[in-house]
Amino acid sequence: MKFARHIICILSAFCFLWFSVDSAQADQKLSGPGSSGYLGLLIPVGPAHYTVILKKFKKIKSVRIGQFDYQIGSIYKIPVVICIQPFGGEYTRALTAQVMVDHFKIKALLYPGTSGAHIPPGQMHVGDIVIGTKQVNFANFYMSPTGDITPDEFSGKSSLQDYQYFYLDKKLEKYTACAAQYVSDREKLPSWINGKFKIKKPEIYYYGIQGTSSMWLADKSFIKKTDDVFHEVDEDGDWYSATVAKLANIPFIEVSTISDSVFEFSGNGVPPQGAHRKTASQITQDISDKIMLRVIKIYGHNLLYKKYNYPSRDPYPSYFYQTPTDPRGLVDGCKT
Repeated sequence: MKFARHIICILSAFCFLWFSVDSAQADQKLSGPGSSGYLGLLIPVGPAHYTVILKKFKKIKSVRIGQFDYQIGSIYKIPVVICIQPFGGEYTRALTAQVMVDHFKIKALLYPGTSGAHIPPGQMHVGDIVIGTKQVNFANFYMSPTGDITPDEFSGKSSLQDYQYFYLDKKLEKYTACAAQYVSDREKLPSWINGKFKIKKPEIYYYGIQGTSSMWLADKSFIKKTDDVFHEVDEDGDWYSATVAKLANIPFIEVSTISDSVFEFSGNGVPPQGAHRKTASQITQDISDKIMLRVIKIYGHNLLYKKYNYPSRDPYPSYFYQTPTDPRGLVDGCKT
């Protein structure tokens, strides 16, 4: 009996040890990459220059869903899913975003991009950074027989209702502003990138109205016409992916860096190539990528575990957008 009891005790101890190890392994799996969700990173197909983000990305595996390839891994130990859209256009990027949201536990969608200036060079230059405080689809309008533009294709109350404009949560605004300031302070623009304007540091549009369309506009009079109605400062915004995010009730953060300007450069508005190994679009995409990496590094944990709400109305008075480069205390107390 004494021997049997010893055997039982040994087996019990072994079972307890086995159960403890198994539980620890289960807990490790539970707390591993992606168990609490992912940040979704939407990468534009052009410029085909992805090294800034990919060199910080630790890939675990690839998953192909339909026509889209998703890379699963981490950046600064924050679980992320990356998708480089297979071909151009906001619709395509929004499709990759929707599939991503449907198949992964996405806690926020992040989009770093480049954009075309809708403001003259006395105020906006190539290399300037625009935070998407407000997202608007400026291609969604009714044009009267006389050429007047009214927001939304339908008259009266917008058929889009709460989806006509999107506003960034104030806390997310601060996260992005702090990241943008950190990168801007360390960035040096090449002398050729702005022609006669020898701008060394990017200016930050802290309160940016980002305009979405599938148009590349070189008609200054038409730009003025849309700007008088929608007040967009650029033409890169991704209102479509923001729609995906709001439907899923997760944050959407967009940062765009100005890569071209029809107000400053003739023809299609693209700066001429300087004595530099990168084009203007590559240089400015790098700036946006660095800002998003900073957001992930400093605030990625918050994005995974905290809840952020879409403001039901514009959180800022209109005059904030009239002086968008004034941070108004937004970057006070940023982490360094």
